[in-house]
Amino acid sequence: MIVRQDQENLIFITQHDHAYIAGEFFTHFKKEFIATEHYESLKFAVHQHDRAWIIPDTNPIVNDSTNFPFTFIDYPERLKLHFYKLGIEQVDQANSYAALLCSMHYAGYVENFKSEAGKQFYEREQLRQKHLINKLKIPHDRLLQYQLKILRFCDDLSLYVCMNKPGAAKEEEVDLFKKGFKDSEFFSKNGETKIIASYREKGRNVIKFNSSPFEEPFEIKVHCKRISKQLINDIGLADAYEAEPVTFFLIQLT
Repeated sequence: MIVRQDQENLIFITQHDHAYIAGEFFTHFKKEFIATEHYESLKFAVHQHDRAWIIPDTNPIVNDSTNFPFTFIDYPERLKLHFYKLGIEQVDQANSYAALLCSMHYAGYVENFKSEAGKQFYEREQLRQKHLINKLKIPHDRLLQYQLKILRFCDDLSLYVCMNKPGAAKEEEVDLFKKGFKDSEFFSKNGETKIIASYREKGRNVIKFNSSPFEEPFEIKVHCKRISKQLINDIGLADAYEAEPVTFFLIQLT
């Protein structure tokens, strides 16, 4: 779950909805950035890379140490790894190439975990990746590594949209993307500078880029639940989340 707040409300965006937005970014990239080989599998991987969170995001829980709902960042590790594994297996049932990319994506997060559970997850995914590479008869990993960068760039673009309040000033943004997106240099005009996003004007839902990787301007719809803090205090997080309908806001990309 992605959770941010304003003075009166908590705003919840599910990881699977965030992944759908990542997929929308992917479909609008300039064609020269995307190889035709395994195109549909990559598109599927981007859209489905966070389906691991579908189950836990149906019932958000409070972190007792912070008195704030758990997010995808601080969610209990063992549970998170369990759902990661489940999500990769579900993707594999539909598309093994996409599952390979999702496995590489999650393993990259877990690679430096110090816990035994983290080490076991990483080793298991390394074995899964070797199995799928052999199964799919992939001769080398150059294309895979590039496609993984595309997946992660789409992921980061969507996180930028979901984690920042619409119209945020640069100094108000989350630190993660203030100085640009990791490994995005290839997608800029000169191939050397990281792509940096910012809102065109404070308070307006229009994002601009120092160098746009997209074919043309477009609009995305961000689904969320906006729940008053008072309601959560009155009836609890689970009941408040269940009672509140899904709404959305629009973001323009220029």
